[in-house]
Amino acid sequence: MNTATAHRHYNPDWYSDDDLVANFVARQADFSFLRDELARAPREGSVQHYLLVGARGAGKSTLLKRLAIAIRRDADLTDHLIALSFPEELYQVKNLADFWWAACAALVDELDRLGQKGHADRLMDAVESPARRGANADPLADTGLIRLLQACAALERRPVLLVDNLDLVFQRIDKKGRKLKDPHAPAYWALREQLSTTRSPIIIGGSVRLSEPFTDYDRAFYDFFIPKRLGKLDLDEVHRVLERLADAHRAPEVKERLHARPSRVGALYELTGGNPRALGLIFELLRQGPNGRAVEDFERLMDLTTPYYKARFEDLAEQAQVVMHALAVRRPGDGGGLRFGHTAAEIASHAGLSTGTVSAQMDVLEREGLVEKSATHGRTQYRILEQLFRLWLQMRGTRRIRDNVIGLTEFLEAMFDLDELRPTMNQVSSGGALAGAKFSFAVAGADCAAPWRRGLEAQGADGLLQHLQDRGGEIGDFFRPGDLPEDLAAVARMREQLQHCNGAGFTPEEQDALLGSVELSLEEKQASVRMLCAQPAAPEQTAQLRRRLNDERQRLLRYGLRTPDLALLFGKRARGYLPLPCLTPEDTEPAFSAGSEPAVRAMLWRLVGARNLVRFVSDDAARDWLDWGLKHATEADATEWANVAGNMRRSRRFVEAQQALTHALNLGATSRVFCERGALLVGTNGNLSEAETAYRKAIELDPDNPWTWNNLGILLDAQDRLDEAAVAYSRSATLGADVYPYWRKRRCELTTRRYTSVARRALDAGDLPACREALGSLLAGADGIATILVSEDFVEGFLALVLVDCHGADLLAVLRKLGFEKHARPLLLALEAAIENRADKLAELEPEIRAAAQQMFERLTRAIDRGQSE
Repeated sequence: MNTATAHRHYNPDWYSDDDLVANFVARQADFSFLRDELARAPREGSVQHYLLVGARGAGKSTLLKRLAIAIRRDADLTDHLIALSFPEELYQVKNLADFWWAACAALVDELDRLGQKGHADRLMDAVESPARRGANADPLADTGLIRLLQACAALERRPVLLVDNLDLVFQRIDKKGRKLKDPHAPAYWALREQLSTTRSPIIIGGSVRLSEPFTDYDRAFYDFFIPKRLGKLDLDEVHRVLERLADAHRAPEVKERLHARPSRVGALYELTGGNPRALGLIFELLRQGPNGRAVEDFERLMDLTTPYYKARFEDLAEQAQVVMHALAVRRPGDGGGLRFGHTAAEIASHAGLSTGTVSAQMDVLEREGLVEKSATHGRTQYRILEQLFRLWLQMRGTRRIRDNVIGLTEFLEAMFDLDELRPTMNQVSSGGALAGAKFSFAVAGADCAAPWRRGLEAQGADGLLQHLQDRGGEIGDFFRPGDLPEDLAAVARMREQLQHCNGAGFTPEEQDALLGSVELSLEEKQASVRMLCAQPAAPEQTAQLRRRLNDERQRLLRYGLRTPDLALLFGKRARGYLPLPCLTPEDTEPAFSAGSEPAVRAMLWRLVGARNLVRFVSDDAARDWLDWGLKHATEADATEWANVAGNMRRSRRFVEAQQALTHALNLGATSRVFCERGALLVGTNGNLSEAETAYRKAIELDPDNPWTWNNLGILLDAQDRLDEAAVAYSRSATLGADVYPYWRKRRCELTTRRYTSVARRALDAGDLPACREALGSLLAGADGIATILVSEDFVEGFLALVLVDCHGADLLAVLRKLGFEKHARPLLLALEAAIENRADKLAELEPEIRAAAQQMFERLTRAIDRGQSE
């Protein structure tokens, strides 16, 4: 069993070997590649050296440590290699000779691991010898290398030097007299020669950048090290890392939060650049904040990293601090945002320094791995390499700058919210006696019982669990995996769990409400059962679950079920009966027990009419239920029949819906009947005037029904009677609290269409002031601007159409003038790229912006293609 280990955000070397292996989830492909390369490396012969290139926190140190453990433990490596792990900082190295003695010191550590204390002590004496430290000592001397190779030859192993921050080591050894950082330094060529022999050490190093000695054609290490770039983790890998951390820390609630709110993790993933070090901090946020939004998480993340980044920033020289701050907070001043970063002249102008001073500081900051540059599009541009460092500096800036970062966070979360899909299938449980269970399973296996098989299997599982409760035993004693349908097997296990923990404080009725819920997915039920049966159960989560189940009861009552129906419905579903949403009349037969038929049949007809709980997958399925109702629902009233008609209409079974509605009209002219008549007229493209009359008649009979007002609003909205629609929607929201989230979404859509239609007409007429006024009103009056700006109405329904109309440049200027960039910078950059037909420039953007801008660009171009083809 894994034990919880404190997460090392900045010092992976402090992990024990076992803990590091257990927590090593990311970078598996990179590890496997390098490990296989080492396995093929000969003890004597030519070898390849590697350089791991990535920003701070990208996982270089952890990967090097994992390779060291593999060399120590794996037989195909330890038989011919020995790992020499260096500290991250080699402060004692001032020249090449010192580097080889530092390698000897690393070998001393490894000899201690191997139990060769005498050999280790003798080598350490040589490392610490005053004779080698004299002021006149040759900086290129290879004495340390010779001692290293002699010691490794005695062990019959080839040394593998795992050197973090190899770029900093190179800076310390590239001295030529008083001239520093010379890419032609003799030390480089000496080192290349020393690493090119058949017995030379293998080097795998880490670096934040590829500096000149590695990249320029005439430099010592051009094409000598193979660079392996450690880039952004993909989102699936991020989820695996966070789930592994949750397991290691025994925090199942974090895994639940990962599944419940993927948009929260998605937004933080983009902001942190998929950086492995940041994942440990994100895990802490998920563990602390059960219901947090991405904005709150990001603010806490900035707070957690402040000591680290503040110390790094204050270590910089004063002018370097000024340049770094300018790189973080300056916005492009030429009206364009599709660019890699900023030129030295632009930073100089912003910071009040000379261009020469800024250029010199950029060189220093690049060597320190804090800044990266690109000359792909003309003049060289610079930006801060670590996006989390850049965002931290921005969050330390003015309120306006902070608001831009917060706006980006909200935009990213809203964008990921669009991609979230919640499971909708609701599955259930069981109870009964062994003989009856065996009989039910036997009958279910017969070909003639195919229409009732699902119900009979539920009956059998129900009986088996009752037997286990009475006599003891485990469900695994009777069934192998696959014997039961997956949903029944899951529910049976949940009932078994609840039996073992005596219901975890839930009454039998509450257990039925949980397992028989029509709203919770199977995954959510399983998570709830695990939480309840944990010792001790979480009081806050238990109370939250009770509230959620109570909310479901209230909704079902509003959908037409009655209080006695709920106990019947949950009790039957908790025993595996009544599978939703594709319930058929045949599925219900095994659910009847002696004396319960009238009550169950009445409940079933109200269930068939409850909003969207039963779907009619074909005309035949709708007719089967209609026939069942005419035969068994003889006591149902007009409202219950109208509800069934509504569900059939929502499944687009219009003929059967009309038949059910006709039966309802024969029973009585209620508000619900008129409301459904209006909806059916709309759904069948009937007379909209008649539909409006029906809705208004329904309101006259029941003026306090929020859904009738809502339906009237939809009808008016579809006819572009937007002001009247807004009144109807507002009345709906006022009357029904449960309608408010739906109304808020509708209001956003309505507001978007109202103002963007005005703006588009203004652009067509060349009236830019009118366009600005309309879009300014949208921005000022919007409730949830991020949601609006990623909506289909705004992106595909407005921006793409404006691009097709060739007014994109005018619109972009208006949006920037009004300050839309604060709320949706990725979207405006995508719009700019679409106008200029320069999708390639999106790849040059800051990492936290890039993916979102590319996704928005794809949406725009797809919509443009559709618009041009129509």
